[in-house]
Amino acid sequence: MERHSKTGSNGEIMSVDKTESLERLDVGVDLLIPNDKNPNKMNSREFDLLCDNIQRVGITDAILVKPDGDKYRIIGGHHRWEAAKYLDFENVPVTVITDPDFDEEMETFQLVRHNAIHGKLDPQSFVDLYYEYAGKYDDGLLQEMFGFADDKEFQKLINQTAKQLPKEMQDNFKESAKELKTIDGLAKLLNTMFTKYGDTLPYGYMVVEYGSQRSVWVRVSSKTMKALDLVGTRCIEQKKTLDDVLGGLVQLIAKGDCEDLLEDILNKAPDVVLPEGLSVTPTKDNIEALEELKDG
Repeated sequence: MERHSKTGSNGEIMSVDKTESLERLDVGVDLLIPNDKNPNKMNSREFDLLCDNIQRVGITDAILVKPDGDKYRIIGGHHRWEAAKYLDFENVPVTVITDPDFDEEMETFQLVRHNAIHGKLDPQSFVDLYYEYAGKYDDGLLQEMFGFADDKEFQKLINQTAKQLPKEMQDNFKESAKELKTIDGLAKLLNTMFTKYGDTLPYGYMVVEYGSQRSVWVRVSSKTMKALDLVGTRCIEQKKTLDDVLGGLVQLIAKGDCEDLLEDILNKAPDVVLPEGLSVTPTKDNIEALEELKDG
């Protein structure tokens, strides 16, 4: 039978050979290692939904990996792997890329492509990855390698990026992005907005994460941030870490050793309307997300 192939716009031969060379295996969860450049972010609510779906139907999409010594480095499917660990899977299905031409740069490009396809691309991580290669490739080739040469795909990237930005930045970003045509322009716009709005946003985030299985995003005001800086200064003076001090404080409150202090803070905190049957941590982000689900 004749073997058909297709030549991409950059001259690269894309053939069924690439697919046929892939290996389909079941491997131990502990044999997979994450890629620290992964730009895909998932909040705790999304992770819970992923775990629930896997419990219902299993892992329907194999995790994409590349051999790394006697283990496998993840290219696509980081959160499926995290969910599998959380659910005590011993083995997971993987697709192994064995193509010798699939080097570290191609791996990075695929990280971005896979996350864009699934609609979750962290803007800051994307900017960092872009500038890592911006000096090595011209913008047209880099745009194609990341997978955004097509106008529709590029617009999809713009829309996904807007959704991941703080709400206070989204309108300004959408307006400024109307004339964007290249990822160089996108990276420069994001860089400008991070610089311009970073100190003027009404709040930032303190992210408490444990093994990527549980995470809590707590909104932090500028007043709270300044207070953290002051506590950090005390830690320097006493040769302690802020990690241990904050952790110790939360544990004391949980044990009831600071009941009067907690009661005083609760009395001063503004009341909020909690969704009926709330089962997640009552952060402002979680409450807003649940309200959006109800309205949708």
